[in-house]
Amino acid sequence: MRVGLLIIFSLLWALTAKAGEPGVTIHSARPFGYFVGDLIRARVEVVAPADAVLAAASLPRPGPLSVSLDLKEVDVQTTTIGADKRWDIDLIYQNFYVALDVRNIEIPGFDLRFGDEIISVPAWSVGVAPLREIAPAKQERPEDYLRPDAPMVLAEEAQPKRLALAFAALSLLVLGAVARDRAWPPFNKRRARMFSALARELAAMARAGDDALPEAMRSMHRTIDRANGGSLLAEDVSAFLSRRPEFTSLKPSIDRFFSASRDAFFSDVAGRAGYSFTELLDFAKALARLERAQ
Repeated sequence: MRVGLLIIFSLLWALTAKAGEPGVTIHSARPFGYFVGDLIRARVEVVAPADAVLAAASLPRPGPLSVSLDLKEVDVQTTTIGADKRWDIDLIYQNFYVALDVRNIEIPGFDLRFGDEIISVPAWSVGVAPLREIAPAKQERPEDYLRPDAPMVLAEEAQPKRLALAFAALSLLVLGAVARDRAWPPFNKRRARMFSALARELAAMARAGDDALPEAMRSMHRTIDRANGGSLLAEDVSAFLSRRPEFTSLKPSIDRFFSASRDAFFSDVAGRAGYSFTELLDFAKALARLERAQ
């Protein structure tokens, strides 16, 4: 019985001592297959008692470690595991060793200080490889060392030609539409867009509101006279529309304008029959729209 108790107490003491002892584990992304310029990523796990404090000054500092190896980045994360604490030290190295054959290179170790205690991280190695073979396999003829010529690829010309013709035709259509809208040759012989110019003129006078209505009405009369080829009276509207049928849909608006103009300039009735500058501007814009549609 006493022997059994001694064995149990001995095992418990050994497990407790092992839990409190620092431990170091190195994990590498891969142990081989690195070329010149590759980044080598590794994680060093250090387990120590929970009350241990890692001295930041003992961490490796980024910079050249040798002629062909640089330490690029160091990152530390801390995790509590029961009565212990684990430090995950992520390291990123860059390899500048130009290997002539497959071989191992050594990543130097370093010491970590936890208070008065020092934990050593041992050196470890990774395998590097050359980018190409040093000497090709022996060939019988000198020309066998050359790679064969790449086969000639014939470009398909029909599809690009069809696309070019289609885009050229589309461009001509767009150009024709713009030329017609801007009255460029050969569309410059069409009727002048006098109502469009009038609409822009009245829009510039809009800030004055109804105070500008008399002058705006006179501008409208002058423009209608130009479109008619002579002075146009209210009694001649039907004859005007027979010559300019594109404005037939606006006959009620034309009649209302002449009625308001008569009241404004030749009648003692106040108020111009409720005719406003806004209504006159809308009338001019409607005439301009029909004019542009021709």
